[in-house]
Amino acid sequence: MAQGRVSVAALQTGGGAVKEVERSVLFIGEAPERNGQIHPINAQSDFDVLFGESESPLKTQIKAWQRNGDDLVSGYAISHGAGDNIHALIDKAMDQDVSPELIVVCTPVTGKAEVEAYQAKMLEILAGYARFIRCLVAAPGLSSNQSWSELVTALKPLIDGVAADRVGVVPLLFGDELGALVGRLCKRSVTIADSPMRTQTGAMSLMPLPTDKNGDPLTNSITAALDSARFSCTQFYADFDGVYFGDANLLDAEGGDYQRLENARIVDMAARQVRIRAIYEIKNRQLNNSPTGIAYGKRRLGKPLLDMSKSVNLGADKFPGLIDAPTDDSIGLTFLNETTLQVTLKVKPIQSPNTIIVGIMLDR
Repeated sequence: MAQGRVSVAALQTGGGAVKEVERSVLFIGEAPERNGQIHPINAQSDFDVLFGESESPLKTQIKAWQRNGDDLVSGYAISHGAGDNIHALIDKAMDQDVSPELIVVCTPVTGKAEVEAYQAKMLEILAGYARFIRCLVAAPGLSSNQSWSELVTALKPLIDGVAADRVGVVPLLFGDELGALVGRLCKRSVTIADSPMRTQTGAMSLMPLPTDKNGDPLTNSITAALDSARFSCTQFYADFDGVYFGDANLLDAEGGDYQRLENARIVDMAARQVRIRAIYEIKNRQLNNSPTGIAYGKRRLGKPLLDMSKSVNLGADKFPGLIDAPTDDSIGLTFLNETTLQVTLKVKPIQSPNTIIVGIMLDR
């Protein structure tokens, strides 16, 4: 004999939202006050209160970030004194669960070893915390006794031969373009897949146009030379008002997939999203070595790619998603043995031109 019984359980499927790391930044730079403290900051923060009223390298870049971003920019900042260990400050932030998309080092590097050390630190963080972080680092700008060509010659050895796909280097030609670039990357009006070169994002708000010891202003010939050496620089368009930016270059090796920051950002975002989904599938027997189990795994682990590919209609026009829509072969699942699953994902960026060649002819 038996009596009827009913039990209801709320199932955990791991289908909820994942916290957004994208557009969150950690600034580290020299300032006179509150050294070593981690401060949450946003567009409404009073930087004079946080880091002192006097001008400082940290405040210069953060103010440029604020001007070139929007009212929703947010992140963290750590000030330090001259000669302080920046890597120790990064470790402190990681230990206190600060998890940004970008670490921005406002203190200019002075040698190749420093650039390589930042790459090593990013890889260390990836291995130790599974945090996919890229680092943008300042390089020295023009000194009072330099010409532009002398500056180019002095800067090139800093990154010559360096392979660092998680590091980009920005020379401070204007003095605040590192922060301005980061603000541009954090704007909500564009996506993380958009290059800072995008002119429809608008002109940049920077310090006054610099001149060298000969009184010559900065020109595209100088910025192009630095860009070809893999630095990230501003640029101008003849007879077109405003200062704009080139690509945000990473120091990936020749032929590497991550020579431009926008490609790295979408892959890092996919990695963060898929990692959380994969954690939920550990020892879930629905994910198994059968046709239905494989189909389940593709559907579950491929969902972040579908979400990233969603476009937005703007009237008659369409603003594309972060990536192209995934296809059947965009995700592959292979059981290497009875307990180990190998997952492969293909993320396809949507290409946009940086060179437009127009031919005009008479219609007779």
